[in-house]
Amino acid sequence: MKKHLLCLTVDTDPDGLSGRVTNRRTLKWDGLDHLQQLPEDLADFATLGRVPITWFVRADGQLESILGTPAYLLEKYDDFWTKVRTAGDELGWHPHLYRQARPDDPAQLIIDPIEAQAELERLWNKMNTTFHPTAFRNGEGWHTPETYATVERLGFLCDSTAIPGRAGGFGHPMNWQGAPNQPYFPLSDDLCMPRIRYMNPAVHPRLFANALKNWENACTALPADLYIWVMIFHPDEVLETQADDALYSRSAQALCSNLVSITESLQRMGHHFEWATVSDVAQRWRRHQQRLSA
Repeated sequence: MKKHLLCLTVDTDPDGLSGRVTNRRTLKWDGLDHLQQLPEDLADFATLGRVPITWFVRADGQLESILGTPAYLLEKYDDFWTKVRTAGDELGWHPHLYRQARPDDPAQLIIDPIEAQAELERLWNKMNTTFHPTAFRNGEGWHTPETYATVERLGFLCDSTAIPGRAGGFGHPMNWQGAPNQPYFPLSDDLCMPRIRYMNPAVHPRLFANALKNWENACTALPADLYIWVMIFHPDEVLETQADDALYSRSAQALCSNLVSITESLQRMGHHFEWATVSDVAQRWRRHQQRLSA
């Protein structure tokens, strides 16, 4: 019997960072304020069961320069993080490696591998006495062998950065062309070698429903017995006060409805499913691989 492990993850980026135009200077979190109601919204959909969330929390040098500490969001929303962790959610680390000295300065992406490596280590040394995540996702979806090696050396259990098939343009360092559509242990010098790695459940339900039809056909033909699906969205994508968008629903209720739709699809196919955090899934996938190779 095929089983699917479903991960609902949130990159706690500020409003306006993602979308058609990327504003790297934005540091406003109305979306995250609004999203604190999401656990209660999900609980209203009984057919979903308990949905643990992996919250990838922004903590980086930009927040340090402009807001005084890289742990700004960890401190500002401390009560909320305590609440969701007690309920079974997890917190991951989601730095955006930007360099910005003042609010009016442009925010420059640190793309030099050695500088990026040093920035990760510097930030981690500031935070690791109070922040103990086991899952990592780099902002803007990129890695180099040097940054990935740093994340591994710092002791993270899993990295959820890869977006297989995606590559950045205009000098952006993201390049996941050839990466497999499944969890894998990357080679140290070619991170695309040994999942499309994520779904966004915040899109309009009609778009999600159309995508699910193709997804169901693909799932029927899958040869293995364990599959992992990582869903990623950003707070402002479900923020009703944001401008209407042809892709994003701007609605938490629509997000919940899309999550129901994917579980109903799996039930129609007769497949088992379970919601889990990214770190939990990583551990279970490792055990599954060990059993297959025994």
